[in-house]
Amino acid sequence: MASIESGGVEEVQNKLKLYSYWRSSCSCRVRIALNLKGQFRKLNPIGYVPVLVDGDVVISDSLAIIMYLEEKYPQHPLLPHDLQQRAINYQAANIVSSSIQPLQNLNVLKYIGEKVSPDEKIPWVQHHIGNGFAALEKLLKDYSGKYATGDEVFLADLFLAPQIHGAINRFNLDMANIGDGVVEVPKNKLKLYSFWRSSCAGRVRIALNLKGLEYECIAINLVKGEQYSPADLAVVEFRKLNPVGHVPVLVDGDVVISDSFAIIMYLEEKYPQHPLLPNDLQQRVINYQAASIVSSSIQPFQNMQIQKYIGEKVGPDEKIPWVQHHIGNGFAALEKLLNDYSGKYATGDEVFLADLFVAPQIHGAINRFNLNMTEFPLLSRLNEAYQELPAFQDAMPEKQPDTPLQERH
Repeated sequence: MASIESGGVEEVQNKLKLYSYWRSSCSCRVRIALNLKGQFRKLNPIGYVPVLVDGDVVISDSLAIIMYLEEKYPQHPLLPHDLQQRAINYQAANIVSSSIQPLQNLNVLKYIGEKVSPDEKIPWVQHHIGNGFAALEKLLKDYSGKYATGDEVFLADLFLAPQIHGAINRFNLDMANIGDGVVEVPKNKLKLYSFWRSSCAGRVRIALNLKGLEYECIAINLVKGEQYSPADLAVVEFRKLNPVGHVPVLVDGDVVISDSFAIIMYLEEKYPQHPLLPNDLQQRVINYQAASIVSSSIQPFQNMQIQKYIGEKVGPDEKIPWVQHHIGNGFAALEKLLNDYSGKYATGDEVFLADLFVAPQIHGAINRFNLNMTEFPLLSRLNEAYQELPAFQDAMPEKQPDTPLQERH
C-alpha cells in the first residue's frame, strides 16, 4: 500500500474494481461513495453487482462495500460523529436495502409477472416503495437539513438518492408522501418492542443478552395485526415510535431505533462490552456481508405480508415453496461466503455480528419453514454451536414472554 498523498487521500497500488450495472440502485450507492472519496471514477460493469475488488479483497454487498470504503479510505466521512445521527443513517439505509429494494429486483418482478399478472408488477413495486418512503419521511422529519440527516452528505443519502431516482424514472411513483411526528420517550430502562417469532427481533435479543443489558420486552402480536390496529396504550406508542410498523424497536431514553441492524450498531457503540465486530477490517466486512445477505436477500421474502400476498394471488400451497426458495438461495450464498472464514462460529472462533443474523434465520428455516438443511453443512454445524450458547438460546422464539404455550419447548 502506497503512502498518503497530498490532501489526505490514500492511494492504492492496485486500482479498485467495481462490478456494476447501470440501473442497479445497489451499485449506484457504491458509485456515489467512490465518487465522494475522490477517486476511482472508471467502473467495470461485469456480472452480479455490486462487487468491489481492492487487491486481494473482494466484497459483494453495497452496505459492506461502503462500510469497507469508510474504514479504509477516511477522506470525506460517510458517517457522522454523533452516535444518534449515525443510528438514523443506519436505519434509513436499512429501510431502503431491506424494506424496498429486495421487493423490486428483477427475479421478484418476473415471479409476480408470471404467477400473478404482468399488470401487477408495477403496482407491486409502487406499493412497497410507497411504504418505505412513508417510513423514511417519518424517520427523517426531525433530522433532515439540506440532505437526509443534516447539512452534510452521509450514508443515508447514498441509499436514498438512487432509490428516489428509480422510483420516479423507472416505476413512475407519485412522490406525494405523508409523514407523522415521533413521540417523546421518557428516559428509563431499555425497552424492546418485540414479537416472539420475529427473526429480526431475535437478532437484537441476542445482542442484548451478549452485552448483559437488562431490558423490558413489550410484545407486539404481528399475527393479530396489533401493529396496524392499536388495541392498548403500549401498541399506540409503538405505532408512533416506529415508522414502518415492524419489530424490533429499541427505546433507550430519548433514542428510538427501529431496525435490527441499526439497533445492534447503536448497542455496539454505546455499550462496548462483548464486542460484536472484530478488529480486523476484512473480517468486519465479512460480518457485514453475512448480515446483509440475511436481512436483504432472505428475510424480506418470508415476512407475513409477502406470504399473504403469495397465498392470495398465486395459491396457498405456494407460500412455503416461495420462502424455501429464497432461504435456500441465501443459505447457498452464506455457505460460499463463510467457507474460508468460519471457525467454531460464522467468521471465526468468537461470536460476532454475522452470528446474530445467521442463528435466528437458521432456527426459523428449520422450525418454521421445514427447510432441508442437508445442502448446507456449514450452517448446520453453526446451528449446533449456537445451541450451546445461553445468550442465543434465551433469545430463541420458544423462550419469549409472548410465546404461545403450544410453542414453548
